[in-house]
Amino acid sequence: MLETILFVLGVVGLAAGCLANFNTAVPQENKVAPAAARVKHLIAHRGSCADRPENTLASYRRAIEAGATMMEMDVRTTRDGVLISLHDANVKRTTNGTGLARALTMPEIRKLDAGSWFDPKYKNERIPTLREVLELGKGKIDVLLDLQEQGDTYARRVVAEVREFGEPKRTWIGVRSVDQAKVFRKLLPEGKQIGLIPTPDSIDAFAAAGVDMIRLWPKWLNDKTLIPRVRKHGLLLHLNGKVGAEDETRLLLMHGPDSLASDDPGRLVRTLAKFRRAK
Repeated sequence: MLETILFVLGVVGLAAGCLANFNTAVPQENKVAPAAARVKHLIAHRGSCADRPENTLASYRRAIEAGATMMEMDVRTTRDGVLISLHDANVKRTTNGTGLARALTMPEIRKLDAGSWFDPKYKNERIPTLREVLELGKGKIDVLLDLQEQGDTYARRVVAEVREFGEPKRTWIGVRSVDQAKVFRKLLPEGKQIGLIPTPDSIDAFAAAGVDMIRLWPKWLNDKTLIPRVRKHGLLLHLNGKVGAEDETRLLLMHGPDSLASDDPGRLVRTLAKFRRAK
């Protein structure tokens, strides 16, 4: 009998503990609206890659239509020095070709089908150039350039294209090193920067280099000192989401981000709009 009572009390205690953890992990409904209102940047990750082939003009057009405020593209260089929109170093995953992008010329890249792997209806969608993406977004949306390479020649090529075909003041540079942040601050001072920091320990160094925003991975957020460190420097906070669903977004909002990213920007736009109305 005593064992039964102790077991019941243990279950009740465990349930109470789980409920307490849930209540602290999920923001109260009356706090969701102001947290949602704080989010100013809705970033379409590789365009709208949940419903279009990633890093293609189809994906970027959909991001603009969906109401994202910024579209993110990965920037790589072909063998003949053309800047293109491609995440992986190898073209195999997202095209019908094989090989490293840096080993292929732009005419060779142009022949690749970058859409059929995602859905046959996007057959013959091509890998776009940086110029094409900048021209598509001009006057419509901010552009975030996720720099997949390093080096002075690469940096100067990127800046030259932004100045000629894009809008420097509406261009965000995703910098992956302190040195890269310093270089782009000199070459494109009117642009903005997101510090894609490699570890939480590098927050202070990226802040000192002059970035405007810091990306923290959700898995790091168990360390409660990180967000205060970002805020101490007066920087914006960016968090990556995935699908823009309500449960996912609500958990991200508990950290007070200024910027959220999603593979499905249309869904994230709708979710935030719903939360903003929930006053």
